[in-house]
Amino acid sequence: MSNAISATIDLRQKQLARHCFWDEAEQCLWIDARKLFPKIGVVAVPGWDAMLMDSQPIPDYPPFFKVLAWANLSQLSSWRKQIPSWVQESCLLFPSHQLRLLHFAGKYPQILELLDHAPMLAWRLVSSRLSEADIVALLAGKRSQLAAQVGWPGKEETVKFLRNLRLRLVNPQIAEQIDVCLLDERRLHALQSLPRINSMALALAARFPEMIGCRLHHALAQLPCRPMQCQSMIALLEDAYCLAEQMQLPKEEVALIGTSRYLIDVEKLYRRWMELWLDQQTEGVSELHLSTEPKVIASKGEMLALSTLLQHAFWTDWPEENCETRILVAWRDEDGYWGAWIEPHLQTGGAEPQIIRIRGEDNCLAQAKQLSTLHLWLTSRLPRQTDA
Repeated sequence: MSNAISATIDLRQKQLARHCFWDEAEQCLWIDARKLFPKIGVVAVPGWDAMLMDSQPIPDYPPFFKVLAWANLSQLSSWRKQIPSWVQESCLLFPSHQLRLLHFAGKYPQILELLDHAPMLAWRLVSSRLSEADIVALLAGKRSQLAAQVGWPGKEETVKFLRNLRLRLVNPQIAEQIDVCLLDERRLHALQSLPRINSMALALAARFPEMIGCRLHHALAQLPCRPMQCQSMIALLEDAYCLAEQMQLPKEEVALIGTSRYLIDVEKLYRRWMELWLDQQTEGVSELHLSTEPKVIASKGEMLALSTLLQHAFWTDWPEENCETRILVAWRDEDGYWGAWIEPHLQTGGAEPQIIRIRGEDNCLAQAKQLSTLHLWLTSRLPRQTDA
């Protein structure tokens, strides 16, 4: 399923908050999806108190229904108020199967306990292809055995890792990072030293396993963070390591990244290396004139000027000779100046252009606005160049 289709479905399912009816006598929430999702029809969801006493098989709820994230309108509020706050918050972490997870937690005390201590394992279990009977049969075993049933290593290190996770949400990217860390024995073993693994510590471990357990990793694991901060962190570390490799810096100098206490220290290190490299260049910096229309940066002097302006080492990808497979463009908008490496695929028979990297002032990441500007320019201008 494409991202566009997934986003459309997600937007539509949120509208179902206006099509709910709470039956107090029957202790049931009716979700009328007939207009928005005709194939689904009407969905019946027992109240929390009814789930606790439920003896019927758990229904096959639509996995994309994120009922706990819907607007808290009166009918939905009456159903939701029975559910303990921490249970709601735990189920709300996940991108799918929220209702199934909620019902399992209400019906089975073992799943409720698992949701409290290792919510990722609880979600993975109920979102698997295992039937309710199969899941119930597994509940009497050890948690390491549960982990093995859902495709993770069946050992205590896995359970400890899952217990130590402190995540504000789980999206497909984070779920993939968890798999990467669990399925690599070296990563999993190294992560045992962290008492707390937030999304920044997780992202770093998945992308830079050699940094697991370093001073910076321990510091990041203690910080509150959001997904955009994780992206910025990974981008900064990638920039720093790429520049260090291009400059062929000694290992002792590169090791300063991991021994930094804060990301701001890594930023200072990166800028110091940039200044060192720029001071060694014999070619001067050209004057740079930018408009709201993206401009191809054709000379090394302009590239150096853009690198200085944005505090990003664009030269790490600068080709030794003229190269049409990758180009550097720059422009400005209300938010400042921007530069991007792109692969326009001018000679590959209509292949879609690829945006390799975008940076703004102070080496910041682009937002949706800048991505849109670049995509519009690529689709409107580059095809005409191909035809020329």
